[in-house]
Parts: sequence; structure tokens; C-alpha cells
Amino acid sequence: MWTKLFRQALLSPISTTIAGYGFWRQYHRRIRHAQMLCQSADGLRLHCARNWQSRSVRLYRRAARGLQGLAEFEPDAVEDWARTASRTLTRAKQPIQALAASLAVCAGALAVTASILVLVGCFFSTHLRSRLFPHDLAAGKPWTVSSTESGHPDRGNTPSSESNLFFHTAFVDSPYVEIDLGADHVIRSLLVENRTDCCGERALPLDVKILEGDAWRLVAERRSPFSTWRYDIDPVRARKIRFQRPGSDYFHLKRISVYGQ
Repeated sequence: MWTKLFRQALLSPISTTIAGYGFWRQYHRRIRHAQMLCQSADGLRLHCARNWQSRSVRLYRRAARGLQGLAEFEPDAVEDWARTASRTLTRAKQPIQALAASLAVCAGALAVTASILVLVGCFFSTHLRSRLFPHDLAAGKPWTVSSTESGHPDRGNTPSSESNLFFHTAFVDSPYVEIDLGADHVIRSLLVENRTDCCGERALPLDVKILEGDAWRLVAERRSPFSTWRYDIDPVRARKIRFQRPGSDYFHLKRISVYGQ
């Protein structure tokens, strides 16, 4: 049945939608009432309540007769009212099911159209492509730290780790980790993951700076506790970016991602 409904919706989606919506507006209360009667009758039959046979027949009969004009049956020839009510309800619901199929077809067509437009837009616009599919500029790029605690590296590639942290500074004044993006890039957003096992407070306060000429310029800051910090910045062009903790303490993070183009 659904195959037939979808075929009809594909051939004439607009007319099917209009007709189905009009039918739903006019008759959905009658159909819902008949459905409730059938469900009540089914419950009587299932639990074998007192006088369930006569009571369920009356409910099925009311349901079927309540749908007269929407789906035809022959009352005088009816012997099994349960089957008759079920078939009548199924026929009465077909225009509404056709409406659902038509809406599904329209939604699918809109989704395909939107996807095509997005793909075409991304093909011609690097800005749109970078906004919808952000590229992690820091992935695979070298990083260094201002100092290092014994047993931890002072440099590496890709500022992230599968363990709890990828660097750990010594207890010094204004410790930092610095990432070289390899070339000037437009930076649009940041993602920072804090250490996961303990001592997350050591990442605060946190300043993010970019190198402009010979000076470091502040572009973002975090002062409240976080496990993961996502932040959109005003687009800036830079090659080097520094994550620095003002004051004296240890400093460590699990991951840094820099998104842009």
C-alpha cells in the first residue's frame, strides 16, 4: 500500500498534498474517534471483560458506521464487525497516509536540493566551505612549550593526546604552549580540551594570543572552569598562536584545535 502511495505522491506531490490536507482538516476527528472505539473494543476482547463480545461488537459497529461516507461497507451483510471496522478504518485513513507520503517526498526533495546547493556553494566559495566543514589548522603542526616538567616533552607535532595531556610545564611564571601553523592562515574558531584526570584549575586563567609582527595580541580569554571550550573569534590572520596561563603555576592541556582556512 505504501508503495502505491509513494508512487502517487511522486507523480503529483502538490495535488496530493493539497487534497490530503483538506481531507485531514475535515475528517481527522471522525477517524480518530473511530480508531479510539476500535482500540477500546480490542481491549475488551484481549482482557475478556464482562460481556466483552456484545460490548466489543457495539464499539466496532459504531466505529464502522461513524466512517460512513469516508469508506463504504454493507451494514446488512456484516457478520464480523471487528474485521469490517478494521478494513473501513484502513480505507478511511488512506488519504491521510497519502498526505504523509507526499510530505515525505517533498521533504526529501527539499533535502536533496539543499544538499546540492550547499555542495555547489562549497565548490565555488572557500569561505562557505571553511564554515560548514572547518579544517583543523593545528593538526600535524609543531608545538613548543615555555618549560617542561620532568618526564614530559617540550615539543611535538599535533597538539593533542589520547592520554590526559599532551604537555606539562614546570611551575613558572606565565607558562605557555605555542603552535606554529606553518603559514599565515585565517583563524576563525578554537577548541580547547582541559586535562581530564585532575588539576583542571591549572588551565585558568587562560589567554589566547597571536603573533603580529614582533608583538603578541590577545584574541580570546577564558576565566571560568571548563572541560571543553569552544570559541568563535573575530577572523584574524596569523601563523603562530599561543595559549598562555597568566601567573605562576603548572600548565597542561589535553587538546588544542584551531579552525579556519
